[in-house]
Amino acid sequence: MKYLLSVILTLFCFSVIAQESGIRGIIRDIENQPLPFASLFVNENGAGAITNEEGLYELRLAPGTYTVVIQYLGYQTKVETLTIGTGFKNFDTSLKPQTFTLKEVEVQSDGEDPAYTVMRRAIAKAEYHRQQLDAYSAQVYIKGAGRLLKSPRVVRKFIEKEGIDSTVAFTSETVSDISYTRPNTYTETVRSIYTQGDERSTSPMRFINGSFYEDDIAGAISPLSKKAFGYYRFKLAGYFEDQGYLVNKIQVTPRSKGDKVFEGYIYIIEDLWSIHSLELTTYQVGFRFDINTLFNPIESKVWMPIRYTFDVTGSFFGFAFEYEYLTTVDQYKITLNPDLPVELNIVDEKINREMASVLKQQRKENPEQASSIEKLSQGEELTRKEMRKLMREYVKEERLEAETELEVEINTSLEIDSNAYQQDSAFWAAVRPIPLTRYEVRGYELQDSLEKVEEVEAQAEEEGNPRSGGSFSAFDILLGKRFKLSEKTYLLYKSPILDLQFNPVEGINGTSWLSYQIRNDSFDFDLGTELRYGNRWKRGNFKVYSEIEFGDRKQNQIEVSGGRYVEQYNRDQAVSELFNTFQILLTRNNYVHMSEKEYGRIAFTRNWSVEGSFYVNAEWANRRYISDFFAPKWIPDDTDADPTPNWPEVADATYPFPNREKAFVLESGFEVRPWQKYRIRNGEKYPIRNSSPTLGMSLRVGLPKVFESTTDFSLLEGNFRHKLDVGYRGILDIRVNAGIFLNSDQINLVDFKHFPGNQMSLTGIDPVQSYRLLPFYTFSTRQEFVSVFTHYQFRKFLLTQIWEVNLLGIKENVFSNYLYTPNSDNYFEVGYGLDNIFRLFRIEVVTSFRDGTYDDFGLRIGIASNIGGGLISIN
Repeated sequence: MKYLLSVILTLFCFSVIAQESGIRGIIRDIENQPLPFASLFVNENGAGAITNEEGLYELRLAPGTYTVVIQYLGYQTKVETLTIGTGFKNFDTSLKPQTFTLKEVEVQSDGEDPAYTVMRRAIAKAEYHRQQLDAYSAQVYIKGAGRLLKSPRVVRKFIEKEGIDSTVAFTSETVSDISYTRPNTYTETVRSIYTQGDERSTSPMRFINGSFYEDDIAGAISPLSKKAFGYYRFKLAGYFEDQGYLVNKIQVTPRSKGDKVFEGYIYIIEDLWSIHSLELTTYQVGFRFDINTLFNPIESKVWMPIRYTFDVTGSFFGFAFEYEYLTTVDQYKITLNPDLPVELNIVDEKINREMASVLKQQRKENPEQASSIEKLSQGEELTRKEMRKLMREYVKEERLEAETELEVEINTSLEIDSNAYQQDSAFWAAVRPIPLTRYEVRGYELQDSLEKVEEVEAQAEEEGNPRSGGSFSAFDILLGKRFKLSEKTYLLYKSPILDLQFNPVEGINGTSWLSYQIRNDSFDFDLGTELRYGNRWKRGNFKVYSEIEFGDRKQNQIEVSGGRYVEQYNRDQAVSELFNTFQILLTRNNYVHMSEKEYGRIAFTRNWSVEGSFYVNAEWANRRYISDFFAPKWIPDDTDADPTPNWPEVADATYPFPNREKAFVLESGFEVRPWQKYRIRNGEKYPIRNSSPTLGMSLRVGLPKVFESTTDFSLLEGNFRHKLDVGYRGILDIRVNAGIFLNSDQINLVDFKHFPGNQMSLTGIDPVQSYRLLPFYTFSTRQEFVSVFTHYQFRKFLLTQIWEVNLLGIKENVFSNYLYTPNSDNYFEVGYGLDNIFRLFRIEVVTSFRDGTYDDFGLRIGIASNIGGGLISIN
């Protein structure tokens, strides 16, 4: 019976396939070579297809007569009228190379290339093209394919065992329905997804939703940006005719080659001043991105993109790779903006001075009180300046009329169909607009086999240990593990072996923790304990904690903790114990100064998305100041210097400190981002990075006589931080912190205001908000203070002017930091650094001054800022 059913289903599938109709074939050039990624577009129904790397295509069409537009950048467009019957019709064709003609133009007195008048008018009309459509919808097919081209010899054999080599393509595909409603609303419904491995990404839709009519796209400045002439040179490379339109081929050359700019060609349609196609390349941290986009008229004089290709190549520590995105957009349905005329002539004042003068005189003689909408709808001739001004006014009037939230720049929603991951190969064969290559077929076959193996292994693990979701081994004790107890509960264990360090108080020490976690839609809960043991003390410290996050989007947090534990005096910007371990074992200089406390703490935090936050906490502690220490000398030398003691040297402190102290401390504070802007995705607000500075205030008070507390102080401080993209030339980070002790009648070192200093050459400090040469504790204070950090990362500066250096992803930074306390003598430091060396490290040279007099010089080596050094931060 099962066999009979299989035969019936097979015959049914063949009958369905036999009923399909359309065209298939190969597209070549005149030398009979296949043209990869050539586009086919059907005028009647908006359907489309694209050739694969072997020039093959397949386009499904119902029986009928169609006008098929065949395009390939650099070749003449071919328009064919084809009649389709039942079944597939084989249609092979060839395209001729495009011939480019240079215009005979009147050379301007300043020798300006004619490309500039084309670009001036295209830039002036960019906002018009952004507002030209009230709405559109389309179907988008995206395929991402990647291959590993090169790997280090030491790991090549291991990689090959996993089936990874340059002949295997890693491929993901998606089919989505997208729609747009002016001014800023995008929706995407993912109909189907086919990916390799566990990758469930729906690919980079920001390229589809983005536009070269915007000032920037994908982090780089567009050739149609209002600032384009400050970043690019343009040259007319020729012109040609396509589908009845004259197209200008404009060469785009960066004035300064490097990241965040494009080079290549942009094709602009004469009179419409819209994009015909793009062939552009840009670089991001040394990786190359090649972008190729083709447009086609969807309606008369309305050109929309129908094909994108994005090729990414680069290398990292001996690994070389390539990754390609191929996108087709078809089945367009568009609604024109009735306020904007299709016919609109733009006059370039610099070229046609006489016409511009006439128009200017007409405006004076006939001043109009009409709105910008009425002026635009008249469809008359406008100068570039008039066009830009009217479009600005038009957008502003619309926002006021619609009462649009100015802080919301883009509104997007994403929905994934419940069957998106379940579609079979027959479905994909029907919707895929491009045939798979041999490499991709092999990749899918490999992926199918790997997924079956992973399913079997996962099932075996589940059956072997149903509570943990994985088997237990001795290595779990040594290395730690996360155990899954149920669908929403976990047990986390961290081994002390992974955290072995040394300090002169505890000796060799390690930390381990065990945590029980609940992860729910409405709340998250953690209950855990942390254990720390030092071999010199021969005893352990511990703390237990409980934390719950709850409320709308889990914006409320309550934390309760207590125990006996050690902490550094500067608990907020603690010295790295890992780097200090190397420092003390090599030089006997210790910078980690610790005290011990028996304590209980409760804290509450409330976050309002990213607009701001509020917190309040209270802690009672019985503190013990530790004075004993020792430091072994692992590398012998001729010196007999004593190791640095556990007591740090503080200019503003009164010695000796008491051995014990009871303290009850309250702290409260808030942060706000008053000008924060957002993108809306699926009804949720997401912050636009760096759109608002962060302002904050806090008050920390030591209350005497509460639970036998002896502390008595009040610290009020404020802070400001902001990160700015300074045009496209660099990134500026500013941090300011200032405060004053309103009283310090009874205060000890733990409650002083400490600063993020550094005295180690090898360091993991944050490059944005840390000093490089400031002693860790010398200028800690119980009085007033001002701390200022500025950090600037250049797009190009000195060494990065060399293109080969730029390609390595190396960045150049300059920074200056200032500190005022009554004892700091106006400490100031300035430095220069090379960042992202080997994409892992940074190296800096820095000089410090006190009261304007030279103080010190140093060399610092740290972690690259884009990995974890702190330069990339979200306000």
